Amino acid sequence: MNIEAVAPLKRCAIYTRKSTNQRLEHDVNSLTTQREISSAYVTSQQYKGWIELPNRYDDGGHSGSGMDRPALSKLMRDIEAGEIDVVVVYKIDRLTRSLADFVRMIEVFDRRNIALVSISQAFDTSDSMGRMILNILLTFSQFERELIAERVRDSIHTRKRHGKMHGGLPPFGYVATPDGLAIDKPEARIVQFIFDEFLKTRRYSKVMAAVRDRGYCSSVKHSPRGVPRGGKPISPSTVYAIVQNPMYIGEIRGHGSNYVGEHEALVSKEVWNEAQRICEERKKRKPHNRDTDHFLAGLLWDDLGRHMRLDLKWQHGKYYKTYISSNAIWSQKVFLRQYRSSADQLDEVVLAAVAAFLCDRAKLRTAIKSLGLFGPNLETLAAKGPAASDRLMATSKRHLHELFNAIVHRIELGENQISIGFRMLEIRRYLEWTSEMQFRGRPSIWSCSDARYEHVVAVRAVTAERWPSLHINPRNSSCKGKPDKKLVDLLRSARKAQRLVEENRELDLDALARLQGCRTAQFARLIRLNYLAPDIVTAVFDGTQPPGLNRKVLLNSNVPTDWAVQRKLYGFPAPERAIDPRKLYGRGMWPSATS
Repeated sequence: MNIEAVAPLKRCAIYTRKSTNQRLEHDVNSLTTQREISSAYVTSQQYKGWIELPNRYDDGGHSGSGMDRPALSKLMRDIEAGEIDVVVVYKIDRLTRSLADFVRMIEVFDRRNIALVSISQAFDTSDSMGRMILNILLTFSQFERELIAERVRDSIHTRKRHGKMHGGLPPFGYVATPDGLAIDKPEARIVQFIFDEFLKTRRYSKVMAAVRDRGYCSSVKHSPRGVPRGGKPISPSTVYAIVQNPMYIGEIRGHGSNYVGEHEALVSKEVWNEAQRICEERKKRKPHNRDTDHFLAGLLWDDLGRHMRLDLKWQHGKYYKTYISSNAIWSQKVFLRQYRSSADQLDEVVLAAVAAFLCDRAKLRTAIKSLGLFGPNLETLAAKGPAASDRLMATSKRHLHELFNAIVHRIELGENQISIGFRMLEIRRYLEWTSEMQFRGRPSIWSCSDARYEHVVAVRAVTAERWPSLHINPRNSSCKGKPDKKLVDLLRSARKAQRLVEENRELDLDALARLQGCRTAQFARLIRLNYLAPDIVTAVFDGTQPPGLNRKVLLNSNVPTDWAVQRKLYGFPAPERAIDPRKLYGRGMWPSATS
């Protein structure tokens, strides 16, 4: 009997790319053409077991010079997950125009046994000749991209040398015409007012407040397609950019120097020079966060999801450096305090924790397995952990920021622990690093794998709270609540029982209960009532407690010591406060466009 051999299925992913956004909104564009041709080719190979996957990997408006593309990142993640067998592209330059990026992708393809097929360029990557042809094609693709970039840069540079603005929206105070930039008189008066106020007050915030108080708005302008823009309150970024833009003295900012423009100036050279002198003075603030050796800035968050920044303060003749969580409005409303941690101590703890992790063979092996490495490769990398740990501890502080930005994805600081999220692609590179040069991360490969490992360290690095919040508000004059006499008497009995305990330390619990005139069990319950949250006690005295709370419920319940649990148990809302965004940090905030 003849048995027909059935070819194994090959799951094919079609990747398409278009460098510009032109015609992307049309039903038929370059991406559609690439996909239809590639799909027809996959259909013609069905006898080999090829099937087209339904997932679309289309990058519209993305250059081929890098790997930071949404569809490409999704493609690489699906490859790492083992969901793809063949990658199909119309031309190889649709995948990438960078030879270095292509080499890194080929490494991933080889490791996962992925076949790469280009419809319009016949080659076979399974032998050395095919690889050589492929590298030659990519070299020319990269050369073509660099030539295009050079021509564009030369064109921009030439136009600026001749005093012409190259593309983009006209700056505030000007309007684009066929003959070049013309002055927009309403906006020009605002520009002159901003410069005058800046020379007078020497503060950006005061200039912004003056502009806001006068209600200045940008003029309504139309794009080449007729879309209206502007007509909104001037933003702080616009004010800041105006003060430092040489366009307003008739010059165009170029590469390293300014060129005389064809447009008319709005302010004099003297006013401009004085404004720049003030700007330079305001930039000279020491020390700055970037001038320190603290390397966790940008990586640190608290366990509530708030970003933590490095805060520098001068007190008592010295600088205090602290990591502090952002004071988000939602956390202010529910009285969640900001986390604070000594920068010096936290840096030391995290550095020691990472070094210890590299030396811990069991944890390191578990982390490496997330990359899909097992057997001899796993053991070889794990054996390099102690050497990498010694290399880490020997790294100078000025190089630690770049190193940690590569190997660490995120650090979360909690009340009693620190969670360090490692980027395992870079951990692998660091373990294999043998160069005498300082280790540098490769952000271009981070999208190839989302392998992470969370290393938890039990340590208390959060500074104790300095001002615990008590929720005691005065009675509102409009409050019409009538206090429950039995509840009020119960709380006063609890206060009396507490005083008996403090004044009669020689008596046991039974004797104290007899002095109170109640049973021992009831006396114990009365003592626990002294641990009620202050807002619950004041609500009882004001008569605003929930209707279901009475003397029997309160006395017979096992009062928890956690105030938040008490509020849930007795039906009280969590305390909140109204936050006026215009009074945050003691200064007004910029109004929104709808205000």
